[in-house]
Amino acid sequence: MATAILKALSNDGTHAVGAINSIQVQTLANGARITVAAVDNWNLVELAGFNEDGERLCKALSDQAKPAYLVATPEQRFLGEDIAHFYNDVDEFARLVLLVSHYTRFEASNYSLNSGVTEIEVGQVAHFDTATKKFIISKASDAHDDFATAAFQFEVVADLDDTAGNFLVPTVRLMSIKTGY
Repeated sequence: MATAILKALSNDGTHAVGAINSIQVQTLANGARITVAAVDNWNLVELAGFNEDGERLCKALSDQAKPAYLVATPEQRFLGEDIAHFYNDVDEFARLVLLVSHYTRFEASNYSLNSGVTEIEVGQVAHFDTATKKFIISKASDAHDDFATAAFQFEVVADLDDTAGNFLVPTVRLMSIKTGY
């Protein structure tokens, strides 16, 4: 039998963490309400219309060719929660950041390395994988097959030495280099 406490303990520290590194960012006015399933911060979402109250809706990005927004909802700590406890649940409002080419920079812990990549280096490239909900880091000279068709592409602008320890988990710093708006 399940309990709320058991569920909370089993999800401990499983959510993506990160930070905005741009001095200012453009956000979608009034944010959007999450639909379908919960979404971690530092994931990409797509818009999903409006509800009967005229509130904008969004859901996890389903196709990397669609226009996307970065979820970066400010966390409010009530009981000293760890930063990795936060996520955006269904029916909650999320702050959506517009990905401005060569301007929007952020750190994220939800990344993986493409085959042939053994360590993160400045100048590598990335795209968001809708299946794994992670940014796949590739060598610029040998990018992942999906990188070329991704509407939103990123460049690694800081290696782990520059970001290690910010959240007690490794993060990679990315900058938007192609945006599909």
